[in-house]
Amino acid sequence: MKYNVVEIFKSIEGEGKRTGYPSVFVRLAGCNLRCSYCDTAYAQQASDAVECFNEQELVDKISEYNCSRVTITGGEPLLHDLRPLLNLLCAADYEVNIETNGAVPLYPQRIGKTFYTLDYKCGTSGESKKMLMSNYYLLNRNDVVKFVVGSKKDFKDVDRVIAYCKKVGCKPKFYISPIWGAIELAELVEYAKQKDDLCVQVQLHKIIWDKDKRGV
Repeated sequence: MKYNVVEIFKSIEGEGKRTGYPSVFVRLAGCNLRCSYCDTAYAQQASDAVECFNEQELVDKISEYNCSRVTITGGEPLLHDLRPLLNLLCAADYEVNIETNGAVPLYPQRIGKTFYTLDYKCGTSGESKKMLMSNYYLLNRNDVVKFVVGSKKDFKDVDRVIAYCKKVGCKPKFYISPIWGAIELAELVEYAKQKDDLCVQVQLHKIIWDKDKRGV
């Protein structure tokens, strides 16, 4: 299998359940969505790749960073067949986070210590109609559902998705964060205070470094 790679780097997780922990980030090229607030437009097209690796070459590259955590992101990583890569990573005992936009089917069978960070696209994104609600049947308590919101109107989407998860019996961790500069954090906190299972977060890497800086 060949993987079109935009960049590989080691940094800390900026959001989600591994916030603050070191991870090796593998950013793959190509995305099926065009969100209004996309901050990785440089990875939207397959032609944005700067290198191409097979699964063994990519694992060898990852191993150079001496880190037990891997984050596969994009673009949309599930546009690639990740299973050959995941088999090798999990055999080597990596904990793998797959960051997906929720508009591509998840794998029916879980491979090793892999979990999903599924980004539900609220109305502000312009892509909410493309969300695959069937994916939620495959989530478990190790997975994350995150909501990036730009206005109070997006809270209705959050309410609806959390209720849907409860209805179908999946119990992921829920996180909510602002579109950078679009909504006050205090508004998110007031909203989250009404919930027992919703965690407010910010994109830590955009606080530590310039919000547009790559490879951090």
